[in-house]
Amino acid sequence: MKNKYLVFSDLDGTLLNHKDYSFEPAKEALALLKSNSIPLILSTSKTFSEVIELQKEIGIREPFIVENGAGIFVPSECVLAKSLTYKDDWIKVSHAHSYIELRLFFQNMKRFFPIKGFGDMSVDEVKALTGLDEQKSINAMKRDFTEPFIIADESLIDSLKAKANLEGLDIVKGGRFYHLISLHQDKASAMLNLTHMYDEYHNIKHTMIALGDSANDYTMLLQADTGVLVPLHDGSFSPLGDTKVKKAQYPGPKGWNGAIKEILNVS
Repeated sequence: MKNKYLVFSDLDGTLLNHKDYSFEPAKEALALLKSNSIPLILSTSKTFSEVIELQKEIGIREPFIVENGAGIFVPSECVLAKSLTYKDDWIKVSHAHSYIELRLFFQNMKRFFPIKGFGDMSVDEVKALTGLDEQKSINAMKRDFTEPFIIADESLIDSLKAKANLEGLDIVKGGRFYHLISLHQDKASAMLNLTHMYDEYHNIKHTMIALGDSANDYTMLLQADTGVLVPLHDGSFSPLGDTKVKKAQYPGPKGWNGAIKEILNVS
C-alpha cells in the first residue's frame, strides 16, 4: 500500500453494532489496519472514559476524537505529541465550551422546551436509553464538552437550535440522541486538524478515509478523501444526499469491514 492512510470512524451503528455494541464482524479489517500500520482514529459522540475502555478492547492506542469533535486526545508516546505543549498520559486539544457552560444554557432552555439531558438523568435512565451496562453508562455520563439529550417534540428542534446558535452553540443529531455542542466544533474540523498534524510531522499528504452512519457524521464524510455512509440498523440510509460518498453494503461492523477491505483493495 503506497498511500499513507488515516481512518476516521464513528462508533455506534458504524464500527459497533447498534444493539449490542459488538465490533466482532469488523475484526478482519481491524487486523488489516494494524498489520499495515494505518492509524484507526475513533471519532465519536462518546466520552474520553468510554473511548479509553473501547480502545483497550480493540487493542489500539491512537489519537481519538470525542463528543462530536469537541475534543481531541493524543497519547503521550504518539509522534504528534512532540508538537504539543502539555505532557501527560493523554494530551487534550480543544477550544470548545466547557460542559458547565453547556449545562447552564440547557437548564435555561428547559423552561421553554421539553428536553432532558444526561445531566438530568439517573444512571438507570441512561442504561435504559442506551442499553449499556452500569459502568459504561457512568462513563457515558462523564461529559467534558457536550450534552446528549432527548426532546418530547422534535418539531421544536429548529427553534432550539436557533437559540443555541445565538449563544455560540449548536445541535446535531446522532444515532440515539440529539447533542448540544459548541458551534463550529464538529467531527470534520477535528479530523482536518489531526490530519494536518500528521501531514506536518511526516511531511506528506495523508489520505483520509471516514466512516459513519448518522447526521453528526456528514461533515466528516464529505470532507474526507473517501467517505463511507454505513446503513442504519434497519438497512436504510440516513439522507446524506451526496453521490460522491460511498455506501457500505451492510449495517454496522459487517459493512465497515467490507468497506475498509474494498478501499484498501483487499479481497
